[in-house]
Amino acid sequence: MSKATTNNEEKNGNAEVMNIKNFRNNGDIENFYRYIHDNELRREAFMLMEYALGKVAKVRKGKRGKTLQ
Repeated sequence: MSKATTNNEEKNGNAEVMNIKNFRNNGDIENFYRYIHDNELRREAFMLMEYALGKVAKVRKGKRGKTLQ
């Protein structure tokens, strides 16, 4: 095998490609959801998500207002 083929297998072989469709099926994400459920942290997790999404929305809104002239 050539060195290039080996590198491609290492990069693509075992690594999962993360996208919106398979995000929730990722093992780490499933374990995180299970941890939140088992420790009754749903309220706290919801509050954190609201906070994070609010910050993202403000940044996006700020970028829309700026235009190049």
